Amino acid sequence: MDFLKASGHVLKTNAGTGKTINLRGTNVGGWLTQEDWMSPLGEFALDRTGWSATASSGPAENVLDGSRSTVWSTGASQSGGEWLRIDLGATTFFDRLSVDDSASPGQYARNLDVETSKDGSAWTSVANQPGAEGVTTVRFALQAARYLRVTQTGDAAVPWSVSELNLFDDPTLHPGSQTATASSSSVNTSPSMAVDGNPSTVWQTGTPQVPGQSITVDLGRVVAADKVLFDSGADTANDYPRSWQVATSEDGSTFVQAASGYGHNRVIQADFQGFKYPRYLRITSTGTADQWWSIAEIAVSTGTTLDRSGWVATATGGDAPVNALDGDVNTRWTTGTAQTAGQKFQVDMGALTTLNDVAIDTAKNTTSEGDWARGFTLELSRDGTTWTTAATGAGTFKATNISFPAQAARYLRLTQTGSALQWWSIGELTAGLYNDDYNLNTTLTQRFGVTGAQAVIDAHRDTWLQTSDLDSIKAAGLNYIRVPIGWNTFLNLDGTWKASPWDRLDWVVREASSRGIYVLLDLHTVPGGGCSWASCGRVGPSPNSFWGTPRYQDQVDDIWKAMASRYAGNPGVAGYDLINEPLVDPAEDAADIQQKNDYFNRLYKTVRAVDPDHVVVMPAFLGADSVAKPATYGWTNVMYEFHPYDMSGPKDWTAQDNLVTNELAAIPDRFAAFGAPLLVGEFSLYYNDDEWARFMAGLNAASVSWSNWAYKVKGAADDGFAYWGQYYDDPQPVPIVNSDDQATFTAKLRQFDTSRFHENTGLVGVIKQFSGGRSAYAPKVVSHDGWTATASSTATNSSPAWGIDGTNGAGWYSGRNMTGDEWYEIDMGAAQSVAMITVQTPTASVDDYPRGFDIEVSTNGVTWTRVATGAGYGWKRPIATAPSTARFIRIAQTGSAPQWWSIDDVTVYSSY
Repeated sequence: MDFLKASGHVLKTNAGTGKTINLRGTNVGGWLTQEDWMSPLGEFALDRTGWSATASSGPAENVLDGSRSTVWSTGASQSGGEWLRIDLGATTFFDRLSVDDSASPGQYARNLDVETSKDGSAWTSVANQPGAEGVTTVRFALQAARYLRVTQTGDAAVPWSVSELNLFDDPTLHPGSQTATASSSSVNTSPSMAVDGNPSTVWQTGTPQVPGQSITVDLGRVVAADKVLFDSGADTANDYPRSWQVATSEDGSTFVQAASGYGHNRVIQADFQGFKYPRYLRITSTGTADQWWSIAEIAVSTGTTLDRSGWVATATGGDAPVNALDGDVNTRWTTGTAQTAGQKFQVDMGALTTLNDVAIDTAKNTTSEGDWARGFTLELSRDGTTWTTAATGAGTFKATNISFPAQAARYLRLTQTGSALQWWSIGELTAGLYNDDYNLNTTLTQRFGVTGAQAVIDAHRDTWLQTSDLDSIKAAGLNYIRVPIGWNTFLNLDGTWKASPWDRLDWVVREASSRGIYVLLDLHTVPGGGCSWASCGRVGPSPNSFWGTPRYQDQVDDIWKAMASRYAGNPGVAGYDLINEPLVDPAEDAADIQQKNDYFNRLYKTVRAVDPDHVVVMPAFLGADSVAKPATYGWTNVMYEFHPYDMSGPKDWTAQDNLVTNELAAIPDRFAAFGAPLLVGEFSLYYNDDEWARFMAGLNAASVSWSNWAYKVKGAADDGFAYWGQYYDDPQPVPIVNSDDQATFTAKLRQFDTSRFHENTGLVGVIKQFSGGRSAYAPKVVSHDGWTATASSTATNSSPAWGIDGTNGAGWYSGRNMTGDEWYEIDMGAAQSVAMITVQTPTASVDDYPRGFDIEVSTNGVTWTRVATGAGYGWKRPIATAPSTARFIRIAQTGSAPQWWSIDDVTVYSSY
């Protein structure tokens, strides 16, 4: 390896005197820090303290002991009527059940009926569905119940066996604050019955299902929603919509489709594949059936924080404690007097809720910024009488984030323990069960001790990234990796140094260097959280605790002093990425930016005191105006990093195209502003292979270094975030952080080595085109002259030829809803080179894209070779294919949806 240094706006080898080099690579995210959407380190379930289990036969305690190796079993063939019953000890919120039988292959329940009860006497069925091999997941509308009963209602010549049973309370709007209207209602029913939280009351159309019947829900406010569940009810289980559509609206007038599908069971969950921000939801039946359409309950999944509808706040002084729960940080509860020890604020959440974080926030850039609690004690209680201390500490400027080991409580009480002339004010109090790096490590340490927790983390690290992965990165032509590192790679939770913090870093630097791959050391998380979201290590308010806690800032300074000392003079290290995505506030003002820059300068000087040579990477987040220029502090040998994403339009090719255009256009101004090398340290363009190609080519042409996010993602191919990975789709169950025992935890993590993933061949193929530095994106379109087309079916007044006549809005339509057996075939008239194919819907039919596809090519129309397969994703899908020569192209639609499959144009590129 050759030592890199900044020279003007480029990097050069030979300590800055050699040839220009661009870093082109990937992020090995999820390895040395937890990000639950991509890595398998686990999820939190409900706290099972105080639970007990009984069963139709035999002792059932094994389903609650945390071990996948101990099993409860019926001991006889399944015949219907076998049951498990759980007493949760008190009324508890939950909306998801998992039943794990993976320790007993084949012995899963053939069908499950799930019931809940408040008193153990009167039972309500909330879901009924077939079981599945491995882990059966059952979703239902939010329940507030003490008892759960799971009954096996099928037949099989094997026992029903269960190793573990867990419940979850996914963030969901609580019923009571929503209102509803409908296109029609039967006698004695009303739309309000679908949002009243009572599954025994049911809204019904009163007539057989026909397309156009709808129910519209006013959520009462704009919310971040990513899923909606609707249940036809136990007594009307067959009244589910045969096909359906969910649309969202901000104003109740203009609705945009968010999801659609077929009904197969009483409980349907529509996944928006990304967050929408509606006030209104409209569910429309688009099918036909003799049955009425019925909905007993509608449940809307939201964000990460717990919904506070129904919470009741009280306080020992001040006015309107409800202001701290109203969703508006600008309204506040305040003591109205100076802070003195003993002031209290208490919340009744209505039922047992498992949580591991409470945050109190104030309005920014107001006098409330100074009204943070100078000290606090957080207590939790199940009954409002017996209290336990969950956390103590000092508040932080503007906002205070309080984390603690996950536990169930109905009540929380904050006591202010300090003194100050300022009042104590709370603009908003929020709480959640957050699966971030900090809470993962806190819970593992609490459960397994320091040594046991480290053993679990090490099992993941030994599995997730191996030498074979570095070989794959090298084979893709990449010359560098960005290594996101959690602060607790180095430090224990108490701030003391771990015994062997350098093992993995030394290994990756050594092994990468031996393959000619540079390593950028990225401190991805910092104590307290450098921003408000989980990728910064700790979910919380803005600013998160790092920015108001000198002790945390000192710890990061110590980490960089040690890291720079260790790798000084190591040519395999490309540089030091100081803090990932630091953000004091989403609307940072000049004081916020000054605070960040002063701290960057502190870290810069710490590094330079022990390592004068390595490049230091400065985060330009959320833009070039959020970080100081080199001359401001006298920084030298620095690089500036950007993370361009457009997560608001993942299925919109135009949105991603605009992002690429704007980012490439901004490069000259950024060079002029900083006079230093630029790094696009993270980016993803979803399923748009052409935009990936255009962006990487443009960055190469401008001598801008880059690394995509990310190398591996555990999600399935039809998950909008899965395509971010060069390897994806490992469906193995992840550990349950707060209930799996250490052996079970470790065994699950061992199932996520890359050999179990699928290679994202399309994306990897595109990356290989540009990893060597190619700087031209010049797609060559194959002329449509002489093309003919045929199809499996064609709508009246349409023609297959209209799918290859250009993007004129007049397309081919299949004439029937997608069922998975449609095909569209093109004869190009002569053999052509094929490297990429774009399939685009008519502008008036943006939801008519294939839900899944296989693309095959042939030279003779008889022998076919598959060159691409995947999930449909949006109205325009550019698909990089395995390079081939073909005369015939067959596109098979392999998914299902209550829309026709429509094609405005198919574009074939011989190269790009």
